[in-house]
Amino acid sequence: MKLKVKDYLETHQKSAYALWKASGLPRNTVYSLSQGKALRLDLETMGKLLYGLEMLTGETVTPNDLLEVVRDGTT
Repeated sequence: MKLKVKDYLETHQKSAYALWKASGLPRNTVYSLSQGKALRLDLETMGKLLYGLEMLTGETVTPNDLLEVVRDGTT
């Protein structure tokens, strides 16, 4: 699996800083997620991440918007 938080933020012209402010997640968590460095993502974090992105964009955001299945082992 690959996180596409950075891509999502770039597409919507939003920053990790804005996501941090909107989501209520710890700053380090947001920056780790947005840089693709996070190896795990629990449901509570995913919920806050989705909420923050929805607050920033005014759009419904689902896990499908942020996750990509990588079948061949590459990122």
